[in-house]
Amino acid sequence: MPVSYVLARAQFDLAGDLFGWQLNRGGLFLDCHQDFAADFDRDVEGAMDWAEQIIGTRQDWRHTRADGPERWLADGDRAAAGADVLRSIEPGTLVVAVGPGGSGKSTFAAEAGIATVVCLDSLREQIGGDAGDQSVTPPAVVEQHILLEKHLSEGTTLYLDSTNVEAGVRAALVEQAGRHGRPAVALRFLPHLDTCRARNRARPANRRVPDDVLAWQHSLALAATPQALIGEGFTAAHDVVTPL
Repeated sequence: MPVSYVLARAQFDLAGDLFGWQLNRGGLFLDCHQDFAADFDRDVEGAMDWAEQIIGTRQDWRHTRADGPERWLADGDRAAAGADVLRSIEPGTLVVAVGPGGSGKSTFAAEAGIATVVCLDSLREQIGGDAGDQSVTPPAVVEQHILLEKHLSEGTTLYLDSTNVEAGVRAALVEQAGRHGRPAVALRFLPHLDTCRARNRARPANRRVPDDVLAWQHSLALAATPQALIGEGFTAAHDVVTPL
């Protein structure tokens, strides 16, 4: 049986007036920490990041208020995947990266040595001479569709390197793979939002994603849990290890 982790808001000083976070495993206390941020969403995100440092892997946290105080639960049996996850992928699979800007999608492809990659940034550069020129995104998406059709019809294992955080975009990809009788596997990249922001700031000016767009991408990727991705029709879905 998997060992469950519980992440909850707690009072942990003797005076009872210092709020923070507490992590339990299998009903046993593991550690506690003061608040991470004044903003609630950032505080929750910081607490999850801290908990995953202790657990050692990314987790799928489920929010609940049932039968007690507000808390987040994880089963503890979802070790995040690395490049070795590609060994289990059937030849001819459409591998769809899902993650905000700066989450490590392109780095993963390069370090894993994936042979066939379709990258939306590269297509923008080919078409308009500038990978960050959003005005050429529509023709780049058309070219991406053409390349997907070519590789899927040929039975090539293909890695799609774009954000793919919107459910409607993913639905079209699953449908396209299905028309060719090919499996579609999702790899979710979800480092802490602050990590994505730091990487984004280090990019050339023309490649930077606006902060509000990056936060929006991150929130959509956060909602795209492996269970949700399977529900969308993906053959398999994995969280990929990224720096915590």
